[in-house]
Amino acid sequence: MVLKYLILITNLENTMNKLVYSVVFVSFLACACSSGPVNYPVAGEVLLDGNPVGNKDDAVIRFESTDKKGNTSESFVVEGKYLAKLTEGNYKVSLTWSKKSGKTLKSKIAGPGQESEEMIQMIPAKYGADSTLRVDVSSKNLRHDFDLKSK
Repeated sequence: MVLKYLILITNLENTMNKLVYSVVFVSFLACACSSGPVNYPVAGEVLLDGNPVGNKDDAVIRFESTDKKGNTSESFVVEGKYLAKLTEGNYKVSLTWSKKSGKTLKSKIAGPGQESEEMIQMIPAKYGADSTLRVDVSSKNLRHDFDLKSK
């Protein structure tokens, strides 16, 4: 008789464990499949006077939401190409591209390691922080190319 109750209790514990694991798994799936904003892969090309912008990690494109619906994202521009993850919305686009000039700058503080190489901004200021470039991102509008002019 005692064995019969032990088997029932063991079966009940196994069933409860399975139920708890099932609830945790379903909760995890519900969180993973939430109906939050979708991030879309936005890609394009950036040219300056017809030439590709960027080498490795010296050029950056920044998308900043103007309608508070979207997110803010930055991406490197490498050999004129970029890829960013953005939600639907309207964005201000700004770009930077810094290159070494070859000139050494000396710090006013004396000592070793106080020298640095001068960096120059290749992208005109009108495409920087005060840029007027704008794009609309939607599931049907994911490619945005920029043909910038230095003058």
